Amino acid sequence: MATSPALTARLRDRRFYLFIAVLTAAIVFAGFARTFFLNGFFAKLHLPSLYILHGIVFSSWLVLLVTQSALVSAKQIRIHQKLGYASIAIVVSMFSLGWIMSVQAAQRGFTPPGGPPPLSFLAFQILGLVLFTALVTAGFLLRNRPETHKRLMIVATVTILTPALARIFLLFNTHLIIFKALGVQLAVLLVCMAYDFFARKRVHPAYIWGSLAFVAFVPLAIFAGGTRAWLALAHWITGV
Repeated sequence: MATSPALTARLRDRRFYLFIAVLTAAIVFAGFARTFFLNGFFAKLHLPSLYILHGIVFSSWLVLLVTQSALVSAKQIRIHQKLGYASIAIVVSMFSLGWIMSVQAAQRGFTPPGGPPPLSFLAFQILGLVLFTALVTAGFLLRNRPETHKRLMIVATVTILTPALARIFLLFNTHLIIFKALGVQLAVLLVCMAYDFFARKRVHPAYIWGSLAFVAFVPLAIFAGGTRAWLALAHWITGV
């Protein structure tokens, strides 16, 4: 029996979104393989419990994303919907742990090679968490609109790939690693939009608005991080 064009398009979509989910997970694994996932074989760092918990929680988001994409691909929509509620606890934990880790990094004086002063870089980290959380929240609230929902979840996940990508680039050199990472993230979003265009002859608004939010986040974080108001707030948050 011949397969209808609509069914073929749905199958192609499911494969594509599963591929993107696996790609994001692979990027995170590659970025943190030496210092977290395979730490015992490579860096052999003594990781505090908070670092391990942070890694487990953020990794669980990627496991959930791949699992959810696989469930949709397997037409297990009911299980997908029930499991989606787990994302609430994960995202709340991600925001809380991300905030704590970012503040502690600023207190230690951390900034990436070539980056701004620690308190200014804290703005980049905190606003990144806010962007991710806002996109996931929008995706969850629009879960009854599958085409919008899945795209917002993908965009949200792409926005948190910066640390993993920066660590990959750091293996080669220290020049502009954050901007190189942001460039790859934008490239992934462009690939998603290109797929939409060739598959549907239009780009879904969720991609457009989500990508615009990501693009706007970068100069906003740079600008905000250098203002007196932010530095005063960062001093208050970190106590340094």
